[in-house]
Amino acid sequence: MALPAAAHADGGGAVAPGSAYLGVDESPASPGDVPAGTPSGGATTDDRPPRRSRRASKRRKRRAARRGDGGTTVPKPRPKPDPEPAPKPEPGGSGSEAGHFFPVNGTFDFGGEGSRFGAGRVGHTHQGQDIAAAKGTPVVAPFAGTVEWVRFQREGAGWYIVLDGDGEDRDYVFMHLRRGTLLVTPGQQVAAGEQIAQVGNTGRSFGPHLHFEIWVGGWYVKGGAPVDPLPILKSWLN
Repeated sequence: MALPAAAHADGGGAVAPGSAYLGVDESPASPGDVPAGTPSGGATTDDRPPRRSRRASKRRKRRAARRGDGGTTVPKPRPKPDPEPAPKPEPGGSGSEAGHFFPVNGTFDFGGEGSRFGAGRVGHTHQGQDIAAAKGTPVVAPFAGTVEWVRFQREGAGWYIVLDGDGEDRDYVFMHLRRGTLLVTPGQQVAAGEQIAQVGNTGRSFGPHLHFEIWVGGWYVKGGAPVDPLPILKSWLN
């Protein structure tokens, strides 16, 4: 930034001709008048920079010539750390059973032994497979079918959907769905892979997850029986 004219870096204003300034005689000199002690180059000995400074200046110029930057050092940019990789969502694509989709379309986890089919519960055993996922993760229909039930159970399943698969002897059950995200109604026909709700934490649930059941021969009200969903779920991922 340029300094104001009245406050130059030397600390003073203009110097009138003939005045003494920093010990240098600025009075006009006649041609041929050379003060004593002046070398042939025309500058007084006192005006020359010290020998050490001259050497340092030459070294800087040589280094600048090698760098090719004209004496200006450009700092090298510091490498930025690689960002943490985003979690890779598991695909909701078709698996080994043609036309079937994995019911959670996003990052998920099958959990431990307590999440498995047949795990102990108070007064009964676990009849499905828990799929832990973030609240709001899309839940999709594994297979084309007809929606049979859309209900809410406060002390159990929370918001849940029962889907009867078309042309197969299976019913699919989705529990603990997020309130306000159910996109289907009883009697509605849905396509394979169509979103029907979102993962939630409603009812008797301890953390967002989808409780997923598969019933052969229809849901319990139709006399069917639950089967372990885990092997089937894994086959839909391959």
